[in-house]
This record gives sequence, C-alpha cells and structure tokens, in this order.
Amino acid sequence: MAIEYQGELWTIQRWVSGFYNNAYLITCKSSNKSVIIDTPDQPDELIAAAGETDVNAILITHNHWDHLEGFDVVTDQFQSPVGIGANDADAVADKDGYRDPIDVSQDNILQVGEIAIRCIETPGHTPGSTCYLLPGDTPGSAPHVFTGDTLFPGGPGKTGSPEAFNQIVESIPNRLLTLPANTVVMPGHGDFTTIEASAAEYAVFASKPREAGLFGDVTWQ
Repeated sequence: MAIEYQGELWTIQRWVSGFYNNAYLITCKSSNKSVIIDTPDQPDELIAAAGETDVNAILITHNHWDHLEGFDVVTDQFQSPVGIGANDADAVADKDGYRDPIDVSQDNILQVGEIAIRCIETPGHTPGSTCYLLPGDTPGSAPHVFTGDTLFPGGPGKTGSPEAFNQIVESIPNRLLTLPANTVVMPGHGDFTTIEASAAEYAVFASKPREAGLFGDVTWQ
C-alpha cells in the first residue's frame, strides 16, 4: 500500500476492506516504531507492512464488529498493547489479544518513538468512541486525526438514540472542530476531509432548528 501522507517524522498508510473500512499504520521514521489503528477484516496486507516495523500499539476507535473483525489475527501476529475506550472495552475484554491495556482517556499521550499521539474521547456513535490525533511535525504542517465512525465528510456517524445523537453533537464541535483548520480527518470508512471543511458543514447544521428526537443517519446539510 502506498503511503497516504508523509511528514518529517512519520508516514501514514491506509488499507480498505470489508464495508469500506479503513485501517491505518502510522510509523515513526527514525525509530521504525509504529501504531495500528483499527483491525477490520482482510488484514493480511496490513500485517505484512506492519511486520516491517516495530508495532508498539494497536488502537481501536470503537467497538463495532466491522472495526474488530481482524482483531484476533492482528493481535496474534503482534504482541502489542491494545487501546480502546473504557466504555467500549467489553467487546474485547475476553479476547487473548487484549493485553496490557493502554489508557486512551481524554488527552492521554501515547509516545511512539518521536511520535506523540493524543487521545480524544468522542462518545456518541458508541459510548467509548475515541479519536487519535497525530500532530503536525513541523511548524505549519497539518495534524491528522483518526475519527473512526465519529466524523465523516458531510456529517457525524450513525447514532442509535436521541441521547447518543446529542452526545455526538457535543463531541464533534467541542473536541474535534477546535483542532487546527488544516487538520486532515481520516475516518473509519471512505474518504478524507479537513476540520476546516467539517466546521463549515457543521455551521450549516447548527444554524437551523433541530428536529426533536433526531438520531440515526444524519447529515450536516
């Protein structure tokens, strides 16, 4: 898989499988230490690429099965600590691969070589949904945020109740849209966008009266 983004300190690779699920590999150039984000099905190419690195962590954005279908295979291959939001951890708690749990609570920093990844709690799509921020590594360079199914181009992830929708609509403007405008949004499915574009889309939604009891598949338009 070709490199999607390359900074001074890191590279980002992506694989697409299953329900157009994205899995990512972030690698520190100087140390060759890496982080896997999400473990959907058909992880063979991800495993092959990650096998050329020193996998220091496997981070899960949320507990839905399509992001975990390759979990057993990946964690069998790499004996690495695993991070998942505390409120989603029941999905993997009884798995052999859930070892040395990583604290991914709000603003916790995971240091991997010269890379510092910040955890951002964004409940709504699931109670434990967590995004992971890779800062820009030179002045003015774009950060990248891995949003799972919390934020997509055009809207939030699907929610299962009005209460969950209220949560995600709190999470996105307060935890994600406050990031630098040039931040690249790398979701759990589909195409990338930016915080600048997402903020503009959200502003359209926020400017209109909200239907009472809204939830499910919602777009900002």
